[in-house]
Amino acid sequence: MLDSQSLYYAGHIVLLLAASVLVGRIAGPVFTRLLEALSGRTASTLDDRVIKATKGPIESFFFLGVFYFLIHAFPELSSAAQFLEHYIYAIIVVISTYLLSEASGAAIRWYYEEGHKTGRLGMDLSLLPLVRKVTKLAIYAIGFTVALSATGFDVTGLLAVTSVAGIILGLASQETLGNLFAGIALQMDRPYRYGDYLSLPGGEIAIVRKIGMRSTRLEDTSYNTIIISNSEFAKMRITNLSLPNDVSVVGVTGELPLGADLAKLESRLSSALSRAKPAGLLQEKGYSLVIDSAKPSSVAFTFSFWVKGYQHAVTIRKIINREILAFAKGKK
Repeated sequence: MLDSQSLYYAGHIVLLLAASVLVGRIAGPVFTRLLEALSGRTASTLDDRVIKATKGPIESFFFLGVFYFLIHAFPELSSAAQFLEHYIYAIIVVISTYLLSEASGAAIRWYYEEGHKTGRLGMDLSLLPLVRKVTKLAIYAIGFTVALSATGFDVTGLLAVTSVAGIILGLASQETLGNLFAGIALQMDRPYRYGDYLSLPGGEIAIVRKIGMRSTRLEDTSYNTIIISNSEFAKMRITNLSLPNDVSVVGVTGELPLGADLAKLESRLSSALSRAKPAGLLQEKGYSLVIDSAKPSSVAFTFSFWVKGYQHAVTIRKIINREILAFAKGKK
């Protein structure tokens, strides 16, 4: 059972703890409101976002600071203060870790939504989810390691066990890790950007929607989702129709009777496009009609045009196919 002296010390510590909570509840919000008032005078919203995301840990610092000061203010509690000091320091490290994680997350979200518009850093937005995850993981790994060390815990054994467990998990999940590293490589190398039009090995045209940590999501021209593992996607021979300048040559194939006047067809298609003036069509680059093959009764051809922004190719194809059909039927 606890003796009277232990109860006396415990009672004092509980009272100091309650007083610290009360002061922290009052002083913390006052301090954060002051920071919000100062940040409201700046043109950027970055500081506003960071302060809003770190309100909780900032207010917690006041509680710990007051408790640390009060427990050292009473000489009779010196032994308790010495015992609790390491744990208070560990809690401060944990709170600091959480604060840094939230502040970095707020800064990255700000850049994703607003900051990239300034064009100063020039970072690809598709990299930001990866940057956020890696940053958060690194901050928590360092923070909790320092916090455990502060309490006297020997982290050497923990690191050794973690390393062995990591090796075992790595061997057991080689395919998952392959997709993970392939995703990181795609994010870092940036051969594709979100919204780019790709020509896949099977001839399908698809749009890049998301490059995740395990798989890549594409969307075909029928608005269906295509999911490909990152390791498989990284090995494919793919043509990016949106790079380097979002200008592409698009061909429309067709087949007509052997005696068809292809020169007249080319003139008709050119006139139809000039009248329609579809968005994205680069008329100044001209058109071309090339014979692909000739059969005893028919001739196959390809009519090519230039387009700025591959998303406009579908509309232009419709115009061309409609005119080819009308020509084949003998309509004017």
